[in-house]
Amino acid sequence: MNKITIFLLLISSLSFSQEIQYNSPYSDLENGKNYYLFGHDVAFRTEPDKKSKVIDVLAIGTEIQVVEKTDKTFDYYGIISNYYKVKYKDQIGYILGSLISLEKKELGKSKYFYTYGKEGDKYYLIIRHLNGKSEINEDVAELKTNDFSLEIYDNKGVEGIENIIYVNYLAEACGIDGGGIYMFQTNSTLKKVFWITEISDAGVYWINEKLIFPNDNKGIKGKIVYEKEVGSYKDEETNWVEINKVSRELEWKDGKILPKLESEN
Repeated sequence: MNKITIFLLLISSLSFSQEIQYNSPYSDLENGKNYYLFGHDVAFRTEPDKKSKVIDVLAIGTEIQVVEKTDKTFDYYGIISNYYKVKYKDQIGYILGSLISLEKKELGKSKYFYTYGKEGDKYYLIIRHLNGKSEINEDVAELKTNDFSLEIYDNKGVEGIENIIYVNYLAEACGIDGGGIYMFQTNSTLKKVFWITEISDAGVYWINEKLIFPNDNKGIKGKIVYEKEVGSYKDEETNWVEINKVSRELEWKDGKILPKLESEN
């Protein structure tokens, strides 16, 4: 096994060193599994039809159990979504799939619910944050890669924010961006603050960007360290690799990560 192959395996092992659930716009909700509502004031109906009788109106975060997917659909946020037969308490009814959160994430008093939207050929993420006062805040982010996981962290030592949300792309092939989007929660507001790139083309090049927060290993108090590594393979037979590294200390100030970098979207 040559050094180039070892390097690529190392990147893969680092990316998947923790158990992460990736979401796909083509996956169905699982029968018998409990989910939570992404929508608010959701109509829980007697039939899979928006004109059918409403059994109850359910709030965001309500827990339901999926029984089965129906063949009835409705266009919601640009996606042709199926209705699902679901169980709520002791009742059976129907709810549109796009109104059911892909997952529920929770940290402290904050709860997060999210689903897909689509415009043309582009998928985007719709995420709703429910705080301890039951206030709902929503943000939308265009996805470079349709498959992703949503990871929630505390503020990692960044003063002035509560939690950090990271949209972690899944790159299943060479040339696909496996980076992601950082969102900061400040009070009740979600805000996209930084985009990073992790991409490689085996035997040609790689680009790896990352942020190191104050409480991370090698973190610096009051600073967010940006690191970027760009490498290219010159000759595989002799393991000739050229690497360029950049490191810069940034700050969270006035609701932004400053200074703004050219590589940031």
